[in-house]
Amino acid sequence: WSKKINAKERVKARNSAIAALHQAELVSRRGHRFEAGRTLPIVVENGLEEIDVNDLEHATKRGVEILRALGVYADVERAIRGTHIRAGRGKMRGRRYRTPRSILLVAAKLDGIERCFRNLAGVEVVSPALLDAEILAPGGDPGRLAIFTERALEALRGWRP
Repeated sequence: WSKKINAKERVKARNSAIAALHQAELVSRRGHRFEAGRTLPIVVENGLEEIDVNDLEHATKRGVEILRALGVYADVERAIRGTHIRAGRGKMRGRRYRTPRSILLVAAKLDGIERCFRNLAGVEVVSPALLDAEILAPGGDPGRLAIFTERALEALRGWRP
């Protein structure tokens, strides 16, 4: 659910969460695993958006290869190991398992790229228009491990400060 919030506060929260994406100390303190010395957020070329999954028999396997090449697959493994049965009544209400949030992948075109990553534990694929403070800083903790495509960064440049 969402609560009404002043527009300027919402924009400030979103911008603060975006600013925290490039601070490696905040990202690692949040529990994310990635190669040391990696510049954050990770920016990849637009070719990632052009993946044609209709030609791929194993789309998720291709997604795993991409994350391994970027040096961030350890974070997905952390989310897999961290998946556990929830405490309390939520188990009976359809929320049996709790999976930690892992990589946030922001792309302007979601057609093929979403199918490659949607089955990986904790990985979210969103377009720049859907970014908000809750996606960028789940639970109010800033510093999520993020991967942006160049086209998605261009879309962010049009936002007001």
